[in-house]
Amino acid sequence: MMDGLLILEQYIESSLNLKGHLIFLTMITTMVTINTIIAYGLNAVDVAIILQLLVMIIPGAFAVRQFVTVPLVKNIEARFLQSIHQHWRQLIIFPALVIFINSGIMTLITTVLKNLGEFPLLTNFLQGWGFKLAIIFPLFFFVVRPLWNKIFAWFETVQAD
Repeated sequence: MMDGLLILEQYIESSLNLKGHLIFLTMITTMVTINTIIAYGLNAVDVAIILQLLVMIIPGAFAVRQFVTVPLVKNIEARFLQSIHQHWRQLIIFPALVIFINSGIMTLITTVLKNLGEFPLLTNFLQGWGFKLAIIFPLFFFVVRPLWNKIFAWFETVQAD
């Protein structure tokens, strides 16, 4: 009986990890696509640029998230957010902080690379970050996460039948 419970726990944990990775990849792909279309427009050459950028950005963004952002947010949560109910921390605050910090880091990197030697760097960074946050938060909370939750719920019901 214990082996069955352990297998079930591992399945649920791997399912949550898979869902988290798919949400992350969807967000990165969407943001790279939006940023490329805004910067260059949309044509066949831009599709090639988007694919090349994704090959470079996804591993970097994943590394930043795993080794910098998530540990930092866990530390912030443990030190300052214990008074907030666990449900709200998990549902809203933790993902919002990860998105906020991750997008800030990625925006800083792209702003520095794009505006190398140009000023005002801080203004360009803050404008770019504000624009991205205005897109990222509604996209994550109202489109991407609910969509993946529905897809996983559908697969779970199909699998149960």
